[in-house]
Amino acid sequence: MKTMITLSVAFGLALAGASSASAQSQATMNANAAQDMQRADRALNAQYTATMARLSTPSRTLLRTAQRTWISFRDQECRFEASGVQGGSAYPMVHSACVARLTTERTRQLRTLSQCQEGDLSCPR
Repeated sequence: MKTMITLSVAFGLALAGASSASAQSQATMNANAAQDMQRADRALNAQYTATMARLSTPSRTLLRTAQRTWISFRDQECRFEASGVQGGSAYPMVHSACVARLTTERTRQLRTLSQCQEGDLSCPR
């Protein structure tokens, strides 16, 4: 009987430890989302630089304008997407996750543009 109680207590403590280890505070989740957003932003900046390097001067001007417009869109879109939790503790996480997601999509778009095949008429030069 004593062994069964000891096992029950040990199991309960292990379960409680696992639950608290996997649970995160909102501040931690916000910080993790912010780090993901920063990683996505660094990848975007690197890809933007690589894409710009292969373009002609007129195309660089067009991409610069498009990128500035895209950044404005992204920021407004993410404010909209996170508006349901505006003022709440989850807002930074939801907003950062949106920015990271859209930024990653834009990075893929720029990568595709920088890897155009010769003869692709839809590819800026």
